[in-house]
Amino acid sequence: MKAKLSALLQRIPFRKGILTTRTLLASLALPMGAGLLLSAAAWPACCAEPAGVTFRLATKTFRMDYAVAKDGALVCAMKNAEGREVPVHGQVFPVRTITPEGVRDQRYSGPVSVLLPNGDNFPQLVYDAHSVARESPGVEHATVVMRDSVNRLRVELHVRAYRDESILEQWTTLSNNMDQTVFVQRLDSAFFQTADNTHLEWFDCRESSEAERPVREKLARGIRMLETRQGNRHISGPEPFFALGFGGFPEEDQNVPCLVAALAWTGSARFAFELHESGGVEVSCGVNQPRPVPVDPGKSIASPALVYSYSAAGKGPASRNFHRWIRRYGIRDANRLRLVDNNSWEGCGMNVSEKSVLEMMKLSAELGIELYVMDDGWFGNDGHARWDDTGGLGDWQVNKQRFPNGLEPLIKAGKANNIAFGLWFEPEMVNPRSELFKKHPEWVMRVPGRELVLRRSQAVLDMANPDVQDFAYHAVADILAAHPGIRFVKWDANSSINNPYSPFLGPDRQGEMLNRYMAGLYGVLQKLVTAYPQVDFQACASGGARADLGIMKYSHTFWPSDNTNPAYRLGAIWNFSTCLPPMAITCHVTHAGGNEFPPKYRFDVAMMGQLGMEVDPRKAEANYLAAAKVGIAAYKSIREIVQFGDQYRHQSPFTSPTPSLNDVSADQNRALLLAFQTGAMHQPAKCSSPVAGLDPARHYRVAEINLPPGDDQPRLDPSAKLVQSGSEWMAKGVPLIFSRRFDSAAVTLIAVTNDQ
Repeated sequence: MKAKLSALLQRIPFRKGILTTRTLLASLALPMGAGLLLSAAAWPACCAEPAGVTFRLATKTFRMDYAVAKDGALVCAMKNAEGREVPVHGQVFPVRTITPEGVRDQRYSGPVSVLLPNGDNFPQLVYDAHSVARESPGVEHATVVMRDSVNRLRVELHVRAYRDESILEQWTTLSNNMDQTVFVQRLDSAFFQTADNTHLEWFDCRESSEAERPVREKLARGIRMLETRQGNRHISGPEPFFALGFGGFPEEDQNVPCLVAALAWTGSARFAFELHESGGVEVSCGVNQPRPVPVDPGKSIASPALVYSYSAAGKGPASRNFHRWIRRYGIRDANRLRLVDNNSWEGCGMNVSEKSVLEMMKLSAELGIELYVMDDGWFGNDGHARWDDTGGLGDWQVNKQRFPNGLEPLIKAGKANNIAFGLWFEPEMVNPRSELFKKHPEWVMRVPGRELVLRRSQAVLDMANPDVQDFAYHAVADILAAHPGIRFVKWDANSSINNPYSPFLGPDRQGEMLNRYMAGLYGVLQKLVTAYPQVDFQACASGGARADLGIMKYSHTFWPSDNTNPAYRLGAIWNFSTCLPPMAITCHVTHAGGNEFPPKYRFDVAMMGQLGMEVDPRKAEANYLAAAKVGIAAYKSIREIVQFGDQYRHQSPFTSPTPSLNDVSADQNRALLLAFQTGAMHQPAKCSSPVAGLDPARHYRVAEINLPPGDDQPRLDPSAKLVQSGSEWMAKGVPLIFSRRFDSAAVTLIAVTNDQ
């Protein structure tokens, strides 16, 4: 009987609207007491037996089943495409744990914590209703309504399933239907349980070392807590994404089941992993609030979304799921090629002027560069001019001494030389030595009665204040409106919230500070990208402290780090691509690291993402510029593969002296292999670099690109067979010969007919 009911349930068309236990059983023509039970074996031992309501959200490669237990708890269980259980399950809003003796203990903490007027702070949430809506082809949205068993609190679980991309997006809302204000201490985006043999991989975000190496650990007894506490960015904490391996560490394309997850949030975040005495690992992810958030009667609060994907074959497939999903739903203009840019910062710092920029733009265009971005130093006047980082922030007027004719000569010269123009902004920040600070000291975040703490000689503006939001919008919009030829905006944020107090909110509402700041920032960006759809926006925060799905919704690219040494960048780009697609990762070629790194190696590393440069071409050596010309042309010939295709990572730069990866176009017509020699060498050595993602039945011809003058000896083994089937290339790899440390190869594989 139970099996028949479960099978019948799968055929029920879950219409849009609330589906309660009563309506479900009525649709089955069963009495209310009959229930609809899954077999006990279908649910983990940690969960009470389902009591009547079940539903599921499915993707191509996995699904999430939900059921309501007899006590009203909502439980989940992930399964693969064949219906076999995956070690992700448990109560979604747990109210009790199960000890080894089988005793159900009351919990004292959980993913939802609300301080009530009577001092109670842990709601016991029970199921009330749910709906499943088909939002678009391949996208379903489930809403589960939970209520506190005692107080008039309503919590909604939202889960959106993207079938084709094999992605789930999950968030939580809380509504206060009481007659007094409550204070939300925690409202996590997601909570689930995994097996005790769970391995964690995460990425540290230290300035100039962002995502430098993966941090890997087998979760042990106790709580592993990863937190960022900087308020408006992720510096000095984890990047807001991680991978879990079930039974081993998350590897690329191997048989270790893996879950990759990312929080769509630019502020302070919290990821907790607790291996408890009952034998499982509890995972809880959400905002790291500095204070409880007040929610008034009749008001609501929402968490950001946790986006996650499961793969039975390592983290490589999960990463590709993320890349496809972000290109479709999580980034601006994913169908628009990212331009090859040259940014002024590392080449000349703040020493910019009309004459110098015109010279650099012309020389950049001759290299094949498509966009010149003038970074810091172009604004502020008189005593507050931006000569160094101690003044000018907040005064977003063009410096009349450096640019007596404004920006138009630069834009017009760009058009004449077929190179676009972009500009750097930092609208959330202010220097005390500025007109803005003098005029509006009340706009500056500052704890009353305490010293104003500065970083890089700057403070943070109160983005919770609508007047500050309006100012930040017009700081950028007024320049864009006056100069329609501007094609690119780099939005930077070089300071954390070091003075965590919003003057606008006042003493009684400081718990809203972080949420209101982020809402203000996102609102300004949304308004800008809507008003100026032709402009590309780049997210930056002293480097990769804003490499997150929250800011990427309004951005085209992000800046990974101010460290542009290619030895570091190879590993960092590799790690960021765990969830962020190559087209979003800006990869600049510079002089960092000195002569140890040949120009070819620098350009091959930069081809892993959105290639650009950060040099003053007036000062660069002739051989460097010649190599740049070849490297840029080579990248343009394959950039569609990198930016729009699927990425396959192979040997890791952290475990192999010959790391490599390849990208494959969506139609499998073209592929690019990038291979590197990072280990010390005493004589030339052969290696075979793996390739994946090709059509096994088609034939592909290999050819080497990016061979600059003076460094143009082939890396392809001369004995290599140039045309083979996809299955042969994937079985044997591409044979290469490296002759030095920091050697590299860029090889294309182009589909051909058998006789070509």
